[in-house]
Amino acid sequence: MNDFFSYIKRFFGRHPIIANLLLIFLVACILIWAALLFLDSWTNHGSSSVVPAVKGLSYEQARLLLAENDLTVEISDSIYDRNARPGTVVESWPRAGAVVKQGRQVYVTVTAFSPKQVTVAMPVTGVSSRQAVSYLEGLGVTSIRMISVPSQYPDLVERAYADGKPLSVGVSFPVTASITLEVGTVPVDNYPADSLEVAIDDAIDDVTFDADGL
Repeated sequence: MNDFFSYIKRFFGRHPIIANLLLIFLVACILIWAALLFLDSWTNHGSSSVVPAVKGLSYEQARLLLAENDLTVEISDSIYDRNARPGTVVESWPRAGAVVKQGRQVYVTVTAFSPKQVTVAMPVTGVSSRQAVSYLEGLGVTSIRMISVPSQYPDLVERAYADGKPLSVGVSFPVTASITLEVGTVPVDNYPADSLEVAIDDAIDDVTFDADGL
């Protein structure tokens, strides 16, 4: 052993440049090896878990079940469904049955506790009924009805209400609100005599149209 160290010492003395290069190479190998060990530990290399089925469970139940499988959970989105219990998991990613690394985060979509709120950004009055309905449906509104009211401008939305409250630019309301549009029809006096019968029928027949009937 003493002879070996003596040889190393003489080698360093005779070839300092080569000896230092070899030393640098040796240190680099040790650092790379240590880094690989750290990465294996950090990424849980070689360990895996199967994503359990959490659809239909409450968020807390899903969290506990995922934790039992060495997985974590994160809410990625929420949707409102009046027919489902709030906080219920409706979708997960990765999907149930997927094999993932331990500690992997599973993203879930849950049912919201309250309906989505939207804000009116453009007028829904003073425009045609088709324009108003198209814009409201684009916001996600599904309950829209139209009521005919006397007006000089046929098919013009005179007034709009969300659950009975006036609807104008800047007003926020839930997408589940019932929207009522008062749409203009030509008054009886403005009809020609030969169309009086039709005008009377239109005036007294205050029909509520469903938006789907457009």
